[in-house]
Amino acid sequence: MNYFDGIKVGDKVWDFQYGWGKVIDILKNNLNFPIVVIFENGEKESFDYNGKPFKNSNQTLFWDEIKFEIPKKPKVELKENYSKLIKPSAKINYTYTSFEQIKRFARLLALRDQECQDSRGYEPKLGKKSYGITKEAISKKFHIYETYDNCPDRVYLKTKEDAQKICDILNSGRFDLEGE
Repeated sequence: MNYFDGIKVGDKVWDFQYGWGKVIDILKNNLNFPIVVIFENGEKESFDYNGKPFKNSNQTLFWDEIKFEIPKKPKVELKENYSKLIKPSAKINYTYTSFEQIKRFARLLALRDQECQDSRGYEPKLGKKSYGITKEAISKKFHIYETYDNCPDRVYLKTKEDAQKICDILNSGRFDLEGE
């Protein structure tokens, strides 16, 4: 049994390349490509009873439009267990820092070390330019800032390119600082 058994002149069909068309002839003397279709753009093409055009060995003609969903870029998964980064530290002032802030810090640190080879393990020197990222309160978008300090409770990146890469990952939703 063929895909287009029972097709007749006037039937509406859809093709990957041309879109919607209408069957204008079924050639009785052409057994290989008897179905003739004219498309909305004016192109005319012949097909066999399985929807394969003369110049292609794959089916491109169908009874209805085939819809594709473009897959989203996959989320970034941490390769290492970042929870080992969450441990008491004399450097962090726990009086003003919540456990959730510490988790975000640790996840951001792990993301930086995983995704940015140049910034892996980077600790800035006071007075030397490095880069940080901050989340804008209204737009909720991450942005780069240039800094010359070295606060122990912030994540720093060695290059502007690395900072931009982390901002792009966070702004695209491919990594969630709040998640597990």
